[in-house]
Amino acid sequence: MRINTSTDYAVRMVLCLAKESGTVSSSKLAAAIGVSPRYLLQVSAKLRDAGLIVTTHGPNGGAYLSRRAEEISLYDVIYAMEKQSMGKGTLEVRGIQSEFQILHAAYRHVDTVLRDLLKSITIESLLTQDIETWYLAPQLVRTTNGTSS
Repeated sequence: MRINTSTDYAVRMVLCLAKESGTVSSSKLAAAIGVSPRYLLQVSAKLRDAGLIVTTHGPNGGAYLSRRAEEISLYDVIYAMEKQSMGKGTLEVRGIQSEFQILHAAYRHVDTVLRDLLKSITIESLLTQDIETWYLAPQLVRTTNGTSS
């Protein structure tokens, strides 16, 4: 699975907001995640529309999380940004030939496993756990070292 750049920035934005208590200014957020304020507005609009953040305007304006970090999953953020592509599943196939039905079933299973895994990773867990003790660390180390099984 590949995460597009906007989605990566959205996850980073949610992580930054989770670290702070209260409203964080747009300029501070843009600097923290390394995007222009204009681009941040595009990302934050999708997160706001999905109900993950609240945005405020004016001299004390900015954004804050609409829920606690432990109530927001990585899936929630990714889905907010990529719902058009995620809603389709791993692969849309019309008129599956009988010899490929097992392949289609395997794709659906991978999609379900990935969705469940993303739902299990909360924003809070990304902030409070380190890579050495995180429950997914063994899989991540294998994958990043090029020895994916």
